[in-house]
Amino acid sequence: MGARFSELAERLGADQIATESAIPPRYRLDAFRAHRGSRLPEGGVTPAAVVWPRSTEDVSVVVHFAADAGLSIVPWGGGTGLMGGARPTTDSIVLDMRRMRRVLSIDRASNRATAQAGIVLEALDRRLRKARLTLGHDPWSRPRATLGGAIGTNGIGYAGYLRGTMGDQVLGLESVLADGTILRTRPAVRSTTGLDLRRLFIGTEGTLGIVTAATLRVFPIPEREEIHAFSIRDFPTGLACLVRMYDDGLAPAVMDFEESFPAPSLPWRSDDGPPALYLGFAGSRELVGACWRVAHRRLRAAAARSLPDGDARDYWRTRHDIIYAHDEVSPGVTRADMFLKDVIFDYIHVALPRSRILAYRRSSLAILRRHGVRPIGFGVWTQPELVSLEVLRSVGADRAAARTAVASAVDEIIRRALSLGGSMEYVHGVGVKLAHLMADELGTGLAVARRVKAALDPGGILNSGKLGF
Repeated sequence: MGARFSELAERLGADQIATESAIPPRYRLDAFRAHRGSRLPEGGVTPAAVVWPRSTEDVSVVVHFAADAGLSIVPWGGGTGLMGGARPTTDSIVLDMRRMRRVLSIDRASNRATAQAGIVLEALDRRLRKARLTLGHDPWSRPRATLGGAIGTNGIGYAGYLRGTMGDQVLGLESVLADGTILRTRPAVRSTTGLDLRRLFIGTEGTLGIVTAATLRVFPIPEREEIHAFSIRDFPTGLACLVRMYDDGLAPAVMDFEESFPAPSLPWRSDDGPPALYLGFAGSRELVGACWRVAHRRLRAAAARSLPDGDARDYWRTRHDIIYAHDEVSPGVTRADMFLKDVIFDYIHVALPRSRILAYRRSSLAILRRHGVRPIGFGVWTQPELVSLEVLRSVGADRAAARTAVASAVDEIIRRALSLGGSMEYVHGVGVKLAHLMADELGTGLAVARRVKAALDPGGILNSGKLGF
């Protein structure tokens, strides 16, 4: 171990720090990999050190050390971030939080739980289920993502419309500031006592403070969960049907509506066909039954065709499977790296006014054609205003040109969404992937955000380079 880190190793323990050749290759990158459309370098760099804290006090010690040593800190959870939010630099300490994984309390009567930030979401949900409770946040990455990472990106999951984003479920949190101060906010369901300090650390990707624990609103396991699948003749018809359902007051626990496009260069099957809708409700038997009566009335009016129940069961059973593509098959190499080595694959998630979605769809498809990029799927997820678009281009003879073409198309499509009154992300955060678009997103608000960053982190040590900071 280098001499510069010997003091830190003495304070924390040698088993809590790795430097130089002892650093595993996985810490060079998160899940933002070379198969994505980007002008950024494909390969990552090895950080100066990796530290595995066991307590909030350990995190404070590391923050003090980094500030004195002129190093930055990159918080690391499950490594599932898709925007490079955990991508390190050579002068950074990666702070892997996964040894801080204790469930501190479960209050069944109050439907709340407190846990450390490094706990994996699925592990937390298993603990809650023993108390007849469940976590409200259910993203595709649940078997690998951590609580702190989900708070840092303010991610949304399958039950997003019913339960809200991860940040909506945070009642209070504990965070370490750039000067090592430990801040704890009061875990109140509602408070009108000025600035809501906890919101400073929700969705800001560890740039203003390092979340070390949180108290969450959790939920009773529903008596009934019922999901069905449907085919609808075209996207505009399906969108109009969903808008009417939501205006009726329905709050689906699952809603995924997407049309697919043929993509012969994909390493998996993608065919042209009518859009598919996966729709589900959760709660008491009476509530679920009533919701389905309203939903079926709207679906019949849209001439929706029921698909086999097995389709819906398969969709729900496999909803987390994609995360396993990000597991390593060899040091620093994931299944996704191998599976997508011949294509550039990317996605765009924007929030739009309902009235602008069809115009955005037309513009997006035209932009993709102009850049030689294929659409794979276009749809809405959890609620009608949240739009997703998946795209692909073959690598061909010039990988760099393919990555640039996809990146250019993505940027143009995002700017089109902004011009229509939308926002450029609602799922994965900004990281480094979208940092160059923050001025388009925030306008003069970016300068305000940077003043907040400068006030809380004057040395710029917390996850520098992310979120446009």
